[in-house]
Amino acid sequence: MVGEALLIVEFGAKLSPDINDIVIAFDHFLQDNPMRGLLESAPMNKSVALRFDPLQVPPQQFRDSVMELVAAFDPATSVAGMKKRRWRLPICYGGEMGPDLARIADQASMSEQEVIAAHHQLVQRVFMTGFAPGFLYTGMLPDMFKLPRLPEIKPMVSAGSVAVAIGQTVISSTPNPTGWHVIGSTPFRNFDPDRDPPFLIGAGDEIAFFAIDQEQFKDLRQSAQKGVEEMTREEVV
Repeated sequence: MVGEALLIVEFGAKLSPDINDIVIAFDHFLQDNPMRGLLESAPMNKSVALRFDPLQVPPQQFRDSVMELVAAFDPATSVAGMKKRRWRLPICYGGEMGPDLARIADQASMSEQEVIAAHHQLVQRVFMTGFAPGFLYTGMLPDMFKLPRLPEIKPMVSAGSVAVAIGQTVISSTPNPTGWHVIGSTPFRNFDPDRDPPFLIGAGDEIAFFAIDQEQFKDLRQSAQKGVEEMTREEVV
């Protein structure tokens, strides 16, 4: 129990795709088994956060109800029934779009093109969303991207910024401060309050990145956002 209105259910001590699958499956299980007092749930890397109304259900009673659901939850069956979506997202790497790319290349004794290739050669998994609307955490990346966060926070980076640290990628949909290393930007926005649904990519989805140049980036940003979305998604099971 975290405070008077939040319960966190932990499913593992170490981040892994298998643990994250169980987290996402349990969140789906919650949607299929509505609980009195539950206001919302949020799947995270290794756990699910449950926000509830203590005026409807006392905290201990809510916790007991959650534990009953956990006991009834069958991870193997639930995970096997999940479907995943794969998205193809364009990234303009380096230059003004990715001011930290050159430094990462220097530290790894590689060219910028080699670092770019290493970043998008693997299909990355979306472990969670959070921090800001539509903000994505994906991974896992090769060792060269297992970087500590920056010693100082960048006060603000633009919407669409793509940054790396601790073996993961983060992708913003709104302007945000960050302590991660910014390597590029995407014209895609995972959050649009005027869109239905406002969020497109979610936990458990997969992302394959591909490189574009600045002219392509500008063209895509000027085109209808719907066109970018249609270009990016392909369904997978």
